[in-house]
Amino acid sequence: MAGSPAKVTHPDGGRINFWPLAVVALILGFAFFGDRGILYMLKLSGQKADLVQKITDVESDNQALRGEIDSLRGDRRYIERVARTELGMVRDDELVFQFSDRK
Repeated sequence: MAGSPAKVTHPDGGRINFWPLAVVALILGFAFFGDRGILYMLKLSGQKADLVQKITDVESDNQALRGEIDSLRGDRRYIERVARTELGMVRDDELVFQFSDRK
């Protein structure tokens, strides 16, 4: 039988034991999809990056607000500008002209 394919036999008599393969598949399943799996860790890593960016933005906003507080405490020109633009205040010797938008 020179032309026939060779048969591969297992030492147990032809049966291949799939238990080790099933155990490895189970371990890999938990490693990827479990509560502390790789996919979960990647998701947490992305959330951490988002939170770090938000913290950076909030710290920047806080620094700007600290600067505005300092200006409001001691810079008279800044206080006057805020009073004029945000509160619509004028000096005693100034006249206010109001124009309507009608044409």
